[in-house]
Amino acid sequence: MAKRAKKANKARKVTGSGGAAGAGGKTGREPRAPEISDRLRGKTLPHIGVLSGEDIEEVISLAEWFRDNRYDPTYSSLLQGRVQGLLFVYPSTRTRLGFEAAMAQLGGSNIYMRVEETQMGRGESIVDTAHAMDQSLDVLSARLWKQEEMDAFAANMKKPVVNACTPKDHVTHVIGELMTIKQFKGRLRGINLVYTGMARGILHSLIRCSPKLGINLVLAIPESYAATVDGNIMAEGKALAEKAGTRLEIVTDLKKAVEGADFIQASTLIRSMLAGEQSPEEKAVEVPKWTVTDEVLACAKPDVLYTHSGPAHRGVCATDSVMDGKKSVIPHEALNAIYAKKALLAMMVR
Repeated sequence: MAKRAKKANKARKVTGSGGAAGAGGKTGREPRAPEISDRLRGKTLPHIGVLSGEDIEEVISLAEWFRDNRYDPTYSSLLQGRVQGLLFVYPSTRTRLGFEAAMAQLGGSNIYMRVEETQMGRGESIVDTAHAMDQSLDVLSARLWKQEEMDAFAANMKKPVVNACTPKDHVTHVIGELMTIKQFKGRLRGINLVYTGMARGILHSLIRCSPKLGINLVLAIPESYAATVDGNIMAEGKALAEKAGTRLEIVTDLKKAVEGADFIQASTLIRSMLAGEQSPEEKAVEVPKWTVTDEVLACAKPDVLYTHSGPAHRGVCATDSVMDGKKSVIPHEALNAIYAKKALLAMMVR
């Protein structure tokens, strides 16, 4: 994995820099920090659908520079004095760590709140909570049970709101996934991407953004999950795919789905193992048929790569040999997701 990452970083040039420095290293001259555009300044991000393909590409470009020059001090005080609120309905590892680290690296501070620790937990309305948060925060990143709750915060706050995971979106994680594809495959356009896991946030984000970036997307999900994919979002994705000339379809057989795949992106397979709430559709899932194994990888292209957004439950989502194998780039996705968050905060909050 380390050799692949080094090769990928060496091959890629970062837009706006004087030379890419892999993982904070030296290239013989200091890289020039890119200017941060105003195209997302003050923007609210309730879901990835509000971003154009060009917006996403610009976020990725800045995030790549942050990743490859992580100790460059140019923007270490960009958000000094700014405060990010993190409002979460259930615990998080990667998303919380990523947002807190990103804000700290930009000079800002964080306030973490579980919903039950706020007056929302005692029945205060989202409208009144949003107005109160608007007075104290410069940005709110929220993980909520319903997309409608996210939309309500976005509608009632003047400060930027970022979706930190709902059933219909997980924008920052998906941008990290896109970065990982580009890092190891050198491009996004024309990539054959297979998603497998729950029909939740990551799936819906990929439906909305893949056609905008020229990605062919196959959703490898059980039949019980296919029935819960948001029809409006799927129709939106289909229209975008038709316009872009890309593939977007659901396949309910994992081995068939990965045929011709360049990249397999997985997320949690069983919802109750992630958030505690048991969904009716998960009871119908035959786990062994949906566990990614070496045999499954053999059905894809020889150079296929595998990653997982986490948390990955070993023996359920994938076998140890897949997760720890030569085709796995899981640690790189976790890192990229941090810098996706950092780029978005830098572009939206300053």
